[in-house]
Amino acid sequence: MTELEYIIKQISKTNKKNFENYVVTRIWHGINHLDIKFTTQQYIRRPNGHALTDMYFPQFDLHIEVDEPFHNKQIEIDLKREVDIIEATNHKILRIKISDNLKSINDRIDKIISKIRELRTEKIKNGIFEPWDLKKEFDPDYHRKRGYLSVSENPAFRTILDASNCLGQNYKGVQRAWFKSKVYENHNLWFPKFYENNDWDNRISSDGKTIFEKCKIDGRKDTHYYDLINQSTKRIVFPRSIDNLGFVLYRFKGIFETDKERSSPENGMVYKRIDTRIEIKK
Repeated sequence: MTELEYIIKQISKTNKKNFENYVVTRIWHGINHLDIKFTTQQYIRRPNGHALTDMYFPQFDLHIEVDEPFHNKQIEIDLKREVDIIEATNHKILRIKISDNLKSINDRIDKIISKIRELRTEKIKNGIFEPWDLKKEFDPDYHRKRGYLSVSENPAFRTILDASNCLGQNYKGVQRAWFKSKVYENHNLWFPKFYENNDWDNRISSDGKTIFEKCKIDGRKDTHYYDLINQSTKRIVFPRSIDNLGFVLYRFKGIFETDKERSSPENGMVYKRIDTRIEIKK
């Protein structure tokens, strides 16, 4: 996918929402910096369900929300939604109220454009701005050269093979979602699916700090627990997810270890996150 294709796909998700489409396109063209990344309809997990923010700039932890006229009837709902998003992500939300006054809308949009440009300039001055590069974003070699993976930067890979080889597995191909690390002693690489099926019910907490692994296979529930409960092996976790363009990704969620106090044959295995960063060994 080229950068142009990516941008068109993001904008096209607003095509049936006229106000949102107007705001998103004006902001993007007004910023006029190709090293800034944005997404539309960004998924945010909430305590009860999820939210989709209208525009998101991951380099600045910034969400833009377009308040169309119907929002006037649900102010309390919007405030609760905003609180949930801020608590879940620690990000900032800027709002644009839609009215019949086009100048007022454009003035608000222009202020947001100026804010984003200021954030970019500030990060560049402080030496912490990471330019968007679509080719590098999912490239294992790019992450290996940087020397680490950090949950705070939300690194992701297109395939299990890419994520595995980024951490030194040197595989030609993989057909499993779980294997022993060749590089990190007493660690396994795990690529779980966090949704229920006939055999498993695996989930991750909304804050990403706890994983619940429950076996549903008759005759294996107890043995699964007793086989694992006393193991000291840590897990380097890359859950399978779907990005907002529909592509499968494997995102680094940290290093986990068994929570013996919360695990049980009845409730399954529980794992707690012990690190949000891993140094890539060369």
